[in-house]
Formats: sequence, C-alpha cells, structure tokens
Amino acid sequence: MLIVCEGRVTEIEYFQGIRDHFRSLSVEIHDCRVIGLGRDPASVVGHAIQERDKKKREARTQHDSNIAYDEVWCVVNVDDHMTLGQALVDARRGKVNLVVSFPCFELWVLYHFQDYPVSTNRIEIRRKLKRHLPEYDKHLGLDFPFERYATAQQRAEKADPDHCEPNRRGSNPSTNVWLVVETIRQAGRPV
Repeated sequence: MLIVCEGRVTEIEYFQGIRDHFRSLSVEIHDCRVIGLGRDPASVVGHAIQERDKKKREARTQHDSNIAYDEVWCVVNVDDHMTLGQALVDARRGKVNLVVSFPCFELWVLYHFQDYPVSTNRIEIRRKLKRHLPEYDKHLGLDFPFERYATAQQRAEKADPDHCEPNRRGSNPSTNVWLVVETIRQAGRPV
C-alpha cells in the first residue's frame, strides 16, 4: 500500500500513528516532495502514479509481485488549489484512490475530538484543534488518540454522508480520509 500526502508533517504523522495503532506493517507512507509549484493535488496524484508504475516495473523485472503496491492512495486538501479538478480526473484515469478534505486534513484530526458540521476554513479548524491539542503546530504529539478513529469516521459521515468513496470532492466541511484508515485497518495484523 502506498499513501502519498499533500502535507509533509501532520498527514505523515497521522498515517504512521494509525498504522502503528493497527500494527499494519505492510503500509509504506511517502510524503510528496514536489519541486517548483509545491504541494498541489495534481502533483500529488502524478507522483503517486509514477511511484506505482515504478514499483510495477521493478516487480516485473525481479519476477516478484510482492514488490508492487496493491493499493495507492493520495491525500489532499481543497484549500485554494487550482489543480484539484485535474487531480480528480487524473486519479480516475490513473486508477489511484484520491481522498479530499474540505477545507483541510486537520478537519479529520479535529473529528477525533469533536463534531464540526458547519461550513468553515482552515484557520477556524486550526483554532478549534488547538483547544484539544494546545501545542499543535503540525505535530500531533505522542498521546494523540488514534483509538478514536471510529468516532471521527462517524462525525465525517454525518457532516457529508455522500462523501463515502474516493475520487470525489465533498461539501464544506467534509473528509473521506476514513477510507484510507479503514484500508489500513483491514491490512493490519490482529494483535
């Protein structure tokens, strides 16, 4: 499984933490390092497709199907990105899974602590998040409550019940990050 994230800190820490929570060792998490334009959604999807194709070639060359990724996920925000529409098209054509948080990934993090069903922006989400994580500065901290993922999923589904599949943009607020979390949970080994 490959997860390519728009963000380099919060998303990476979250997916590493939830992977460890589920003890799923078959998950490899990459951040997206894009030269030039930076972290736009189309670049995240393009990077994921390149990585997937590279591993497919490597698997064929080495006659080892275990090298290839069985699933590829991309994680992006709506923010003010101009390439989200292109990213959605590229993800569908490239057969990768794109999850979108509106306005930002921190909404998913906030859902671990509280409900938030009203239209918002990234500044408000971060302000609300600081009530629960006073030291929050992109880092989640060692005591982040990963075990509350199911409650976070319920809150996300309540906020936008239609945002329940990859490669679509939901309403404000919405997140379907729980799709990645559920895939990691299913890949995890029983304790």
